[in-house]
Amino acid sequence: MVKDKPLIAKIITSNEPSEKVPIWLMRQAGRSLPEYHKAIRSTINFMDRCYNSDLVTELTLQPVRRFDMDAAIIFSDILVIAHILGCDVSFEKGIGAKITPIETSKSLKDIEEVKSKVLPILNAVSMIRSKLSEDKSLIGFAGGPWTVTSYIVEGGSHKRLSRIKNFSTLDLEKIIEKITKATIVYLIKQIESGVDIVQLFDSNAGMLPKELFKKYIIEPTKKIVSAIRGNFGNFPIIGFPRCAGNLYKDYCEQTGISAVSIDYNVPIEWAKANLNIPIQGNLHPNLLAYNIEEAIKEAKRIMDFFKDLPFIFNLGHGVLPETPVENISELIKFIKCY
Repeated sequence: MVKDKPLIAKIITSNEPSEKVPIWLMRQAGRSLPEYHKAIRSTINFMDRCYNSDLVTELTLQPVRRFDMDAAIIFSDILVIAHILGCDVSFEKGIGAKITPIETSKSLKDIEEVKSKVLPILNAVSMIRSKLSEDKSLIGFAGGPWTVTSYIVEGGSHKRLSRIKNFSTLDLEKIIEKITKATIVYLIKQIESGVDIVQLFDSNAGMLPKELFKKYIIEPTKKIVSAIRGNFGNFPIIGFPRCAGNLYKDYCEQTGISAVSIDYNVPIEWAKANLNIPIQGNLHPNLLAYNIEEAIKEAKRIMDFFKDLPFIFNLGHGVLPETPVENISELIKFIKCY
């Protein structure tokens, strides 16, 4: 007997609305939860946490236990791929990722490194799937090749992209190609280990003009989607080209992704008119953190607008660390009782 897919995977693969709108939140596992801070007391280095199978399992399941989310997303970071390929990645409190900028594509290690170094993460995926209720989706993810490239060339999150602008175009393309291949290996391994959805986070997609958006966002995404489809058929893939504006339409039409997560800058009226695949989003994280009354009001507007479409409720970016757990609970309760 074939088991039913978890609700989110079912909505994405069928492209049909559901009577119940599911909810999960980007960065739901992490700093907003008191149990997270308790669990990480014995670890200092953020990257070490990402390779600790038992800890990843615990941190991934925490928000599902507390809030009854409809999906768990692996506790990890988009820069794991950069770290595996030999980049010096660290995280500083209050600043975020700090990376020693690479000078050339030759600075990146061989892709074979990916298979052995991600084993602790893959073990965690298997452990989480075995503990997660069958009706809950398990979401794996990776950073979009452009976004990861921009981080490792710039040495972190830099809006001006001054180093990339002076980088050899040919070598930049080689870096993106290498990261694309590594991402394919990584996501396929996650799927083999038990995730039933993957999401591509292209957080820096909005930095590119249209001609470069096609070259550095659409084309690499297309290769990743094609590779996954070649191995797993109609597997659910969510794309998140943050701040892409009107280019969300091109992204949805040209990459082959199954669903799209929209950021909080995207008007829901425009999204409904132009994006013809399942939509995920897009409550502003600031509302959730600082004004729960307005957050619920906006959540109702979003739900009313998308109720007859294949839709997954989420934020337009990640949960802010200072978000009160009571606010998250109230939002979850509203969505589940809608």
